[in-house]
Amino acid sequence: MDPSEPALQEQVFELPGQFDEIVDAMERWKSTDACFEVEGYWDLWQQLPEGWGLLPSRVNLFFYGPEFPSDLGESIKAELGVEALFLPLDGSNPADLHYYQSNIKSLLRLASEWTQALRVKERRLWGESGDDFRARLQMAVDVASAFKN
Repeated sequence: MDPSEPALQEQVFELPGQFDEIVDAMERWKSTDACFEVEGYWDLWQQLPEGWGLLPSRVNLFFYGPEFPSDLGESIKAELGVEALFLPLDGSNPADLHYYQSNIKSLLRLASEWTQALRVKERRLWGESGDDFRARLQMAVDVASAFKN
């Protein structure tokens, strides 16, 4: 009934082989006042001391029942990693921009696939800073485009 309450069940599944088992477990616990959290990983470009590399980045998906309290009244929420994976920091090397662009393309592709598969009616994009992430993302894309030209 509340996000501060302990989980009723925690279980590890191997994907994609156990996808049906995940759906079965969610069906068993389905309730209007329940939330399902699914944690996984996707590969994103990350800057390391020795250079850039594709590394696993955590993804959390939350599926809220209609009576479960959620931040914005959403029924599904996806946490896809820290903003720094998608937005270059001030003073970033322009040569590194293609790594950020690749991560942004992955984000957009994933959002498109989820929108179709889950029949999403509305999407919101925000970041942990509280700033307008969409505007910051657009600015990063514009800066990257200016460097290409």
